[in-house]
Amino acid sequence: MAFFIPLIIMAIGLAMWNRIMVWARDQLFPWVAEHVPWMSDTVKLAFTELDKYATAIRRNVKTAWQQLRTYLLEQVIEFEKGLTPNTYVRRMTALMKNHLRSDAPVKRIVVEEDVAWDDLPEKYRQSLVAGDGANYRMDVTRMRDQELEE
Repeated sequence: MAFFIPLIIMAIGLAMWNRIMVWARDQLFPWVAEHVPWMSDTVKLAFTELDKYATAIRRNVKTAWQQLRTYLLEQVIEFEKGLTPNTYVRRMTALMKNHLRSDAPVKRIVVEEDVAWDDLPEKYRQSLVAGDGANYRMDVTRMRDQELEE
């Protein structure tokens, strides 16, 4: 799991890159110019270089996602309470086309695993604490489509 943490952080950063750049232009650059003016050019140069890589990576991710979406019809992640107290199950279900033909059979891939409380989505943990929800569902394909539209 520790291996995935940098990847997750990078994915979040890339997904939010447009917002990060707006924040940098509107808040960081003026603050640096006022408080540490000798660093202003260096900070702008650093963001300019980062932007080159982030933009290229985002383009590649968008292209890869578009290619995958021709085969991936839907991916959802569902969480539910396990059979014993304080256990939880994450079920990832993907519907995939085997070929690009519209009449090709659809394959359902289901992966289940036990997860710890800390690894549950925040909204699901909140609903469990409030006593509202036994199950939680995330439409991953819809979320990724929206993230990459930005």
